[in-house]
Amino acid sequence: MKSEKDNKEKIAFTIEVEKEVIEDVRKGNIRQLVLGIDDDNYRQILENYNGHLILCVEELPNTYHGCYFYNNGVFPYIINSQLEYLVLTADDDHCITKILDTETEPGIRFRFQGHESVEDPNGDSCIWKVDFEVVPVLEEPRTYLMRWNPAISSFTEEDYEAALENMKNGMFRMNWSIHEWEEARRGDIFYMMRVDDDKAGIVFSGLLLSDPYVSDDWAGSSKRRLYVDLACMNPVEPGEVPHVSLEKLMTAIPDFDWQKGHSRS
Repeated sequence: MKSEKDNKEKIAFTIEVEKEVIEDVRKGNIRQLVLGIDDDNYRQILENYNGHLILCVEELPNTYHGCYFYNNGVFPYIINSQLEYLVLTADDDHCITKILDTETEPGIRFRFQGHESVEDPNGDSCIWKVDFEVVPVLEEPRTYLMRWNPAISSFTEEDYEAALENMKNGMFRMNWSIHEWEEARRGDIFYMMRVDDDKAGIVFSGLLLSDPYVSDDWAGSSKRRLYVDLACMNPVEPGEVPHVSLEKLMTAIPDFDWQKGHSRS
């Protein structure tokens, strides 16, 4: 395993895996990847400050060599905030994945005896596991324009405000109906456009977290619709006019009808 660097900041972590793992990640069969924190990778996975690991339970950073506290089963570290991607490699294939979320759990517990560690189910140290939720970054993603009319949508202004208040890792999640669904796939890009009021424009963007699937009509009719799950990022604050407004879009691409239509590519 090794870290990738950009402008001296670690933003990606490369992992060698079986080729089948990459295929399952692309298909969505695998959405979590688990890594154990050990002496080879802890400085890439955990946050560093002036060369020291930061512990959540201490005010000042401290340095630990080969010591990973059990801490009563509560993860005592901070995940590296610059770690944005996991790069999966297998022979001549590779897949870049964006990290959406992380969970932690204690693994093998041990205790120190001199300069050696001895497995001990009651030991005060352990090898922590970090569970990364990922979505593939496609080499040639399709881009979809979603449309949101708060006056008629089941997703209301209040829902939007609540979503922003409960964002995690800079994003919130939801599903959305998609009209031109035939080629949509997990990892594609979308832009959400607010329509039919004085705040029209791009209000957030993000990634498709699923391939299209069938579910009940959001409007309550008896017909079925196609939906995709979304990771929504870069939201405009509620009540504000988007930076990329309808007026700017119409000026930039006047031949496109920005005010009408379904969610489309």
